[in-house]
Amino acid sequence: MSMLNAARERRRAQEQSSQENAANQPGRGMSPQEVAEANVRRSMQQANGREGTGGVFQITSKSLRMATFTFRGWKPDRQNSFKKTIEVDAGLGGDIEIAIIRRMIVLIREEYQGDFSWESHRLGRVVTLSARPQDTAELENFMMKEFFGSGR
Repeated sequence: MSMLNAARERRRAQEQSSQENAANQPGRGMSPQEVAEANVRRSMQQANGREGTGGVFQITSKSLRMATFTFRGWKPDRQNSFKKTIEVDAGLGGDIEIAIIRRMIVLIREEYQGDFSWESHRLGRVVTLSARPQDTAELENFMMKEFFGSGR
């Protein structure tokens, strides 16, 4: 009986350790909705004291011509976050990926006209990007790599 109890205790300790590890690693064992919410909470904590708007883009559907993405955003002076759902139509023969990126840039430019900080999960660090119209090609290229793994 003592051997069975010891084995149960080892399994319980392993399960508890696995659950704690999953809780400390964003995205593990979480639904896409939970991951997005965790990203918003983490980014909001990091943004305290910063100017401008912060947020997380998430592509929710994509076909050859149509796509939908969400932007979960916040402003440092507000307690609550907000969510926008945007539909994109690339048109006949259009490139849906660049259409998505260009619409995201429109949202970015609503808040930023110059430099802004971007938390890159691909690079694992925060980078400074430019929302200036003359830097559009560079911004599009960066975001294509960030979301789709390939630049233009």
